[in-house]
Amino acid sequence: MSSSISPFYRPGVFPALSSRLLTSASKSLRAAIQQQLILKSFYSTPLRLTGLPLTTTKGFTYLIAASWHPKRRRNSVPITANNPWLKERMKFGKVDAGEDAFFYVGTNEGVALGVADGVGGWTQMGIDPATFSWALMDNAASIAKEFNSYQLSLFNAPNGSTDILDAKQILSGAFDNLIKSGKVKAGSSTACILSLSKTSGILNAATLGDSAYLLIRNGQLLYESPSQQHFFNCPYQLTVVPEDFPNQKLYFKDRPSDAYQASHQLQDGDVILLATDGFFDNVFTEEAVSIVNNELRDVIGRDRKMWGNDYEELRSHVRRLSRTLTNTARRCSMDSKRVSPFSQSAKKSGESRIGG
Repeated sequence: MSSSISPFYRPGVFPALSSRLLTSASKSLRAAIQQQLILKSFYSTPLRLTGLPLTTTKGFTYLIAASWHPKRRRNSVPITANNPWLKERMKFGKVDAGEDAFFYVGTNEGVALGVADGVGGWTQMGIDPATFSWALMDNAASIAKEFNSYQLSLFNAPNGSTDILDAKQILSGAFDNLIKSGKVKAGSSTACILSLSKTSGILNAATLGDSAYLLIRNGQLLYESPSQQHFFNCPYQLTVVPEDFPNQKLYFKDRPSDAYQASHQLQDGDVILLATDGFFDNVFTEEAVSIVNNELRDVIGRDRKMWGNDYEELRSHVRRLSRTLTNTARRCSMDSKRVSPFSQSAKKSGESRIGG
């Protein structure tokens, strides 16, 4: 569960062993002091990276790549006549990212992207958690593309900008459509959706549960979105439970209106890491910031003139950063002796857990 964005370098999308990363970067670089990254946006024609387009406008340019590691899913409960809601496990989505899902779309107003982490407990009922998370993200992508046709209001930015899609409304519309379609009979998921303006550089975010994002500026952590938990290891989650499903009261049914919403004025060189808890349960925030700084060190300080119109080297750095972040999360998750963010949270709650 995870995801992130920035008008320059954005990593992020990691689901517990299923890690996804979205990294965005501006296309020109300026000076840097003591490993502090400064990126300068400028105009150019779209490029492509890992199948995802480079979004560009007068104000801000975004280069986006993706990387993930699916975790091994548990076997489903066999289908029986006495358990009509049980079904065979299936692979959903455009890629096998385990229980996680993500989306990215470029719009007339800017860029919208998000991650969702299907709650793994549904596998014990024979239900693939990825069914819900991918349906939610696919719906979010559709709404972002056709935002105006849904008659949704744009985000009312503090600076008066009126070109920003409202991330919370995207999440709400995606969940409403999921329910109305009836295609997902049962399941639940956390979510984090980001909306970026191409002209003003405003970032609007909606986070529900423990999918989160980091905003890194000048090599330092500027903002970390809060984690919403009912109790340890039970994050806020959007849920669909059939009326005749047993033990209705055991399921948390949070709403999109419960999502935490925030906005930021982005600056050249900002880095945003968007990910599910698969990343944040295994990698400490300070470690993530250090990885970003180390991986981008070779390109820091270069002037736009040094790049010309060839950004292949820059794109290779973005790809490498994405892989390094997800590989780090995966490696840490497999270390049974590591004191992880997850194990520390467990200890605070009076539980003993290892790994992430």
